Amino acid sequence: MQRWNSIHNQILFFILLFLIIPLFISAFWIDKPLERVIENKIGNATSEALYQIDFNIELLLQDMLKSAVDISTNPNMTSLLKQPNSVTYYEKLRLADNAMNKLYSSYFSESYVTLLDMHGNWLSNKIVQQDLYDEYVQSDWYKEMLKEPFGISWMANDSNNYIYYDRSQLVTLIKTITDVQTNQNIGIELFSVSESDFRKYMSKLDGNVMIMDQRGKIISSSMKEGMDPIEVLPEDVSKIWDSSKGQLIVEKNHRKWIASYDTIGLTGWKLIQFIPYDTVFKEIFDLRRTNMITVGIIVIVFMLLAFSISYRVSKPVKLLNKRMKEIEKNDFNSSLALSGPNEIATLIDTYNHMARQIRDLLQRLKEEYVQKEEMRFRALQAQINPHFILNTLNNIKWMAYIRNDREVGEMLSSLGSMMEASIGRGETLISLKEEMDYVQHYITLMKLRYNDKLSVEFHIPEPLMKQEAIKFMLQPIIENSIHHGIESMEGRGVITIKAMADQDQNQMILTVTDNGTGIHPDKIDEINQSLLQGHGHAASQSIGIRNVHERIRLQYGEGYGLHIQSKANETTVEFKLPLKTIEEGNAYASESTARR
Repeated sequence: MQRWNSIHNQILFFILLFLIIPLFISAFWIDKPLERVIENKIGNATSEALYQIDFNIELLLQDMLKSAVDISTNPNMTSLLKQPNSVTYYEKLRLADNAMNKLYSSYFSESYVTLLDMHGNWLSNKIVQQDLYDEYVQSDWYKEMLKEPFGISWMANDSNNYIYYDRSQLVTLIKTITDVQTNQNIGIELFSVSESDFRKYMSKLDGNVMIMDQRGKIISSSMKEGMDPIEVLPEDVSKIWDSSKGQLIVEKNHRKWIASYDTIGLTGWKLIQFIPYDTVFKEIFDLRRTNMITVGIIVIVFMLLAFSISYRVSKPVKLLNKRMKEIEKNDFNSSLALSGPNEIATLIDTYNHMARQIRDLLQRLKEEYVQKEEMRFRALQAQINPHFILNTLNNIKWMAYIRNDREVGEMLSSLGSMMEASIGRGETLISLKEEMDYVQHYITLMKLRYNDKLSVEFHIPEPLMKQEAIKFMLQPIIENSIHHGIESMEGRGVITIKAMADQDQNQMILTVTDNGTGIHPDKIDEINQSLLQGHGHAASQSIGIRNVHERIRLQYGEGYGLHIQSKANETTVEFKLPLKTIEEGNAYASESTARR
């Protein structure tokens, strides 16, 4: 720690703290907002391009739907589905050629059309294999479609739903053909177009563009040969289903992409464009690298300057430190000669002056020590008088008991116990039980004077009897209650002492309440304000209160002390003390010392 506390290291530290670190922070603050702005700009541009592609794909799907509806509403076709045996094989071929092969669309190149009736027959413009057809009609989704009149569904081919011999990758519209009169399905139409018809629109965009259905299946993708594949799972882009369009950053396998998406309204599929993050921000990364190199060079230059300055400043100081250590054992009787630069010479002169002051101070300390030892001897000698008085009181007490004057004996016994408590120990912290014993002795004396006019009640839980307390903190308060509250009243005076533990605040609340004449509200405010501020004029009846309050605050801090409340025929003094059990060593060590 001493090494790091040197001038040399402190100069380096403060240059690092106030120059280099702010330089890095400012570079970071400038770089990150710039990156976010570019992200937003790219997102806006990508959204416009995606909207156009989405619009074209929407038109393609609508054209597929229109062509499928034209075929399904052809009277000859519906008649064929109802009565497949009513026409010959060649008439079926003619119907297929007229209705299926003469379709024209500017959005798709060719179509795959297959009609299936409810009798196990089919009519198609492509070659359909019987085994594939059997698997097709046994699938769960096919059975579900038969239950839905006028149903429409979209899907992409996979290994479980091929029906054509060439197994081309297709996007298929599945439509149930329903008899309007009976509302019963009479067949299913499969209208498919090549996935490449979708891909040709998406290939116009940068990056990898794909169409994904609600299950996370890829319907079509614009990925070309040689492009890096994007291994994206549905959960990686699950947020795209929260809104119709937007942009998000996808991280997978330590790679990042900017994913912009839009929704194809007719199917609910998502059109997603993935652009490699590094490709988009290549120029920014290059600029960032250049900035980092520049900042690094600046840091190196500043560190070299810092080393040079700190060395020039710390070298003379180190020489001065060496000289000071050389005279450390000379009892400050020698002085250093003024030499070196002005700043160092000033330090040497200051040191010489300090050495002279220390010599004078040591001399004064020796004199003060002799005086304190003399005062201590006098104080010990002065303790003989109170012990003499205490022993005399004990002799008088036993004389009173011998002569059967118990009232005088008890009075002297209580007075002796209080004097023994005040001079017999040196401690200031005692247990609450010991403080209650002192209070009992004092009350015994007061009852001999006031007889039945005075009554004291105690409500203190047994666990709190070991609570730490300030010695003689209750007696002045009880004395005030008797002399200023109960003495001038008519009838019986009651003083109630209660204690409770406040576990939440870790405090003990001790209250002393009397039913005396009370205190005027203005006077209460004056006393409390004086206690709170710790200064001001204290009335004669509040000197004891002020003394107790100050002793508590000196021992425990400003959060503790006394507070007074008063109303008609009731005055309460509240003590706040920390909830702390007295240690027996603290309580009795000084007592044993005093008795010795």
